[in-house]
Amino acid sequence: MKRKDNEEQLGSVIDRLLKAYGLEDGYYAAAVITHWENMMGPAVARRTKEVKLENGKLTIYMDSASLRQELSYAKEKIAARINKEIMPGLVKEVEMR
Repeated sequence: MKRKDNEEQLGSVIDRLLKAYGLEDGYYAAAVITHWENMMGPAVARRTKEVKLENGKLTIYMDSASLRQELSYAKEKIAARINKEIMPGLVKEVEMR
């Protein structure tokens, strides 16, 4: 017998627990790193040295100046893709280094 008043989506429960224990930022930063190659493709992933997400700012460290320049024109697309795939409003700013 199910009790409808106690039912809640699993994703909602996880989000509440992450917030309650202050783990939300770390969880989403790890999700961006984990899914980076799938979102950006293997060519970009191979040239990416590091990806950091802190307080809505995504910092991408590249080992290719030409690719860094090319991606700098696509900052809004990168943010939109991550926000769509992982969580709306997660990335507010993108910086290339």
